Amino acid sequence: MHQVALAQAALDKVVARAAELGVSRVAAVHLHLGEDDEHTEDALRFAWAEVSMGTCAQDAELVFERVPGDGVRLAAIDVERDPPEPDKRPSGDEGGIG
Repeated sequence: MHQVALAQAALDKVVARAAELGVSRVAAVHLHLGEDDEHTEDALRFAWAEVSMGTCAQDAELVFERVPGDGVRLAAIDVERDPPEPDKRPSGDEGGIG
């Protein structure tokens, strides 16, 4: 169950960062995983799938990089920006003047 707590802590940071950036979808989450850490990537992926359901990070790819030491740290997120609003101005053939 410790993996669930780690995944939830990472998700909280990811969701907060996505909100700061004003994005609604996170495509990938990059995590530093300590070489001395006993947590497996598979267990963290499973926990991530559970805790991220229904959030902006649902279905986000988890990318692990092994680093010296132990613990799990958020390194970066890849986001998908929402498409810009379409131009609302009328074009010349939408009933212009004259």
